[in-house]
Amino acid sequence: MKKHNKDVLRATLFALIAIFIMIGAAGLLFAEHKKKLQKEQQKNAAIEALEKVPTVTPTPAVTATPTPEPTATVTPTPVITRAPAFDANDYYGMWYSKDGLACLNIEELTLKSVSYSFSQASDSAGTKVSEASGTAKVAGNAAKISFTDSWGNKVSGNMTFDQGKLYLKLSTTQIADGAGMSPSVDEVLTREQNTAAAAPTPTASVSGDIADRDYIFPDSDSRYLTDADLEGYSSSELELAKNEIYARHGRKFVTPRIADYFNSKSWYKGTEDPETFDNNQGYIFNEYEVANISKIADTEEQRRSEGE
Repeated sequence: MKKHNKDVLRATLFALIAIFIMIGAAGLLFAEHKKKLQKEQQKNAAIEALEKVPTVTPTPAVTATPTPEPTATVTPTPVITRAPAFDANDYYGMWYSKDGLACLNIEELTLKSVSYSFSQASDSAGTKVSEASGTAKVAGNAAKISFTDSWGNKVSGNMTFDQGKLYLKLSTTQIADGAGMSPSVDEVLTREQNTAAAAPTPTASVSGDIADRDYIFPDSDSRYLTDADLEGYSSSELELAKNEIYARHGRKFVTPRIADYFNSKSWYKGTEDPETFDNNQGYIFNEYEVANISKIADTEEQRRSEGE
């Protein structure tokens, strides 16, 4: 009986101890929970306080506006516009000396350059003729020109374009050996050719037999001509025979009488500039042509000196 009572007391003691432990644990948990609630309340109170604080808008800093520096305004220099020195359209074409012996053809003309062809005869019969062509630079209303003519003469001078008038001044600075004439002009040219002094037309200086033939000497490029071949021809006809050798190679002619004669021939094709051709003739003619040009020229001079 006593043992049973002890067991009951022991069990009751353990039960009480367990209850006290549980109550203690519950108290601890409650205290911890309460502490968390207090911290949460403090946190919420702080947030509410912050939200109630008014937002302060900062006063903008005063920025100094820089004083603009004055900018110089550049006034453009006015461009002086000058009227052209001359009107090229007033000068194209043929111009003649008062005696009708000199002829200048303005082929192309701008304010920068002029292309021309020139011829001058020694007399109205066109016994001896100087021919040349070239291009010169134009400065203002004038062009300085220089050329070597068909005789080999060195010629220089100038042409001036003045209010529709054309002034030509030329002189021979070096006369070639054997030259039949040397160019010389110093006057205002005219559009009107002096027909009384002008060189005759081909029909006036060439016999009908010559004018009707295609060639005077068709084989002058393949055999040497003899005195017998040249017999019976006038100096004007021999001049054409000499130039026939040039024409066969396409040389142009600026003397109207000679140009008209070869332009009437179906075989003639004038494509080569006279000055360029003459500067390169050493590479153009064969030995027969060189010899025949010389022989015809000598006989031509002899006939002319005899008045034929």
